[in-house]
Amino acid sequence: MSIYKLCENGESNFHIVNHQYSDETVRYACSELQKYILKATNTVIPYFSDRCPMRGPEIRIGADVRNETKWEENLHSEGFVIRGDAEHITITGKTSRGVLYGVYRFLEIFLGFRCFTKDVETINTLDTFEIELTEIREEPAFDFRDAYFRNAFDGDFCAKNKLNSSLGDISTAKGGRMKWFNFHHSFCDLVPEKDYFETHPEYFSEIDGKRTRDSQLCLTNPDVLKIAEKTLRKWIKENPECVVFSVAQNDNALRCQCEKCKALEKEEESPAGPIIHFVNKLADLIKEDYPHIFLHTFAYMYSVPAPKKVEARDNVIVRLCSIDCRFDKPFEVLAEENTHGSENEFVSALKDWQNHAKQLYVWDYAVNFENYLQPFLHFHTLKENIQFFKKTGVKGLLEQGNFAYGGGASCDDLKAYIISRLLWNPDTDIDDEMKRFFTAVYGKEPGRYIKEYVTLMEDACSSARLSIYQHPDADYLNDELVSECDKLFRKAIDCAENENHLCNIRKEYLAIRFLQLTRMEIDTPHRTEMIEEFFKDVKSFGITEIMERVSLPISKHAMIISRYAKEFEGEYRVYYIMQ
Repeated sequence: MSIYKLCENGESNFHIVNHQYSDETVRYACSELQKYILKATNTVIPYFSDRCPMRGPEIRIGADVRNETKWEENLHSEGFVIRGDAEHITITGKTSRGVLYGVYRFLEIFLGFRCFTKDVETINTLDTFEIELTEIREEPAFDFRDAYFRNAFDGDFCAKNKLNSSLGDISTAKGGRMKWFNFHHSFCDLVPEKDYFETHPEYFSEIDGKRTRDSQLCLTNPDVLKIAEKTLRKWIKENPECVVFSVAQNDNALRCQCEKCKALEKEEESPAGPIIHFVNKLADLIKEDYPHIFLHTFAYMYSVPAPKKVEARDNVIVRLCSIDCRFDKPFEVLAEENTHGSENEFVSALKDWQNHAKQLYVWDYAVNFENYLQPFLHFHTLKENIQFFKKTGVKGLLEQGNFAYGGGASCDDLKAYIISRLLWNPDTDIDDEMKRFFTAVYGKEPGRYIKEYVTLMEDACSSARLSIYQHPDADYLNDELVSECDKLFRKAIDCAENENHLCNIRKEYLAIRFLQLTRMEIDTPHRTEMIEEFFKDVKSFGITEIMERVSLPISKHAMIISRYAKEFEGEYRVYYIMQ
């Protein structure tokens, strides 16, 4: 192991060097390394290309520097290697994105760098920057890594936490992203009902002997395949930046029951059978013209069980969804406790799909959609589930949270950060990372109270059923718990160290205020006025939804007219998932 003194008392004899024709991602990686070393040490390490002569020891970034560094062909495409030889340090990978990730990891390991939120970063400060190094080699646990929270779509947050989210605003310089087209349910777009149902009802699901609107496609109809192929080719041509195109069932359970579709279901012993046969045909039709393109489909609701015979093509992503599961304990534990429950079906399906889809992805959940502000804290269970996904061969993982504009309350930022760490390395010490987060985001003393709150609430969330559609009368909540959490937040507010920390604490406090107000008896004096004040604060933090797809005025009205915010009047959803 070699020792390198990169700088001391503002001086350095090192230089940051890339190949003269490096792309913009590698050049950006060099500038980020220079920027953060300056922040940490108050030392400017010169950065230039290898067109310039060598002037001393170098930190060489990327391949072909001085004709000595190289791409690491045996790595994952986003992996990296950090190594030292007798004089120089090299950070390289198989791709430029891997090189950028290597730079950020170098900063994490040797300077304590962390990007906790899009607005909060930390890095150690020191006079002497000296490291010991032989070789560090890392690869991501999953090919696709998405913390599906609004605040986690920030391009800097994604790049620094090694996310390649489709919705992340990740420029080419920051490594780019795995761009999808029509991210989820898409049968309604492939063969639009508005264009075809009147003249060709046979293109759509037959239910109880009748072709039905707002359903699915008849996947054994050859004309449906032709129209879908035409639409798909149009999408691909018009969206050259996309590498994944969704060919996935609509968000309902009305699958086709015509004779041909039922026969194929019976042959495959699963409603997923007709879907995989259909997607495979499309995949075969486009593969020659677009060998780099993947098609995506769901194993969702009725299509969760894997088919018995057919296997998805290598260019087909099958994404299994855990929407019907509980989250208070790891899936494997719940499956063992209840062999007839949704968790057992999900775990069995996950293991079966391993043999029927080389590109197996999972869409998992980390939020209460009924009430975004209701605490849904299961960090240690989440870690065990992600480890289970890795063990069972899952290639891509999306953890869905609050994706509405202005999200970030009810520990959304903490969730996004911890998820990003686990998606890269499922064995991450999340207790250590949470400790770092609490100190940076809330302050050292207040952070201890927020940590205690998270521990209390996570223990509660593991004590009874935790699902993604619950109200404040859920079994894991009680008045004593809410009162204790309220005391912790008040203590944190009282000892806040600056305005930024105070703002962050007050934003998280909204979750406890929400529980207090919704659990309050309807005839409590001044209850309506307190709810009005609460919504003023919600808006002041830029939050646009506290219930999925429900406007703030409607949410407020529901809280005023009903205990536990359960009652709505008329059509209260602002928008729906495409049917």
